[in-house]
Amino acid sequence: MQQQEKLGDKLKGMSLVAHTTRTETKQDSVIHFVTFGVKGAESFTNNFSDYLEKPFPDFKLSDLKGKEITLEDLKGKPTIINFWFTRCAPCIVEMPILNKIKEEYSSDFNFVALTFETQQDVEKFLEKYDFTFNHIVGAKDFMDKMEIKAYPLNFFLDKNGIVKEVKYGIPKIKDENGEIKMGDGKKFIEILQDLR
Repeated sequence: MQQQEKLGDKLKGMSLVAHTTRTETKQDSVIHFVTFGVKGAESFTNNFSDYLEKPFPDFKLSDLKGKEITLEDLKGKPTIINFWFTRCAPCIVEMPILNKIKEEYSSDFNFVALTFETQQDVEKFLEKYDFTFNHIVGAKDFMDKMEIKAYPLNFFLDKNGIVKEVKYGIPKIKDENGEIKMGDGKKFIEILQDLR
């Protein structure tokens, strides 16, 4: 009950906002294309601008092999840290693109996937899905301190561990028919190349 009250408190002051993006007239019909947003939803998401140009928070966490990893271990190469979890559909959809980026740039960058889930849960997931990043598991306390509430989320660090960019999932693109689909990751590649 207490959790429901907290959610109710967060929803106070929020409203659904609709914006007409374009209007088309076809024969006897008028078609309005509308996007929706939630005004006042900042308590659910964080733009993470407070992290920019500062060192990524230090951590001591374990990878899938039980090896302890710290921020110091990542220094020397630029790094992408992808926050995700196994039941996150948008996370799963972008994995093939992330894998391609890693395949092309693995010698120049660190590719880290960080989740609150257990080693067992991640290993079971990886039996079905290919996600080739170095997996750090059991990071719930660390992620709670960072207030990670939206997934996927990507932090881009320079070779000294300084946060240079924070992006949610791979940007979507419109195809030739105007349909929105998963992007090709070019924006992420541009960010990585700028970190060299």
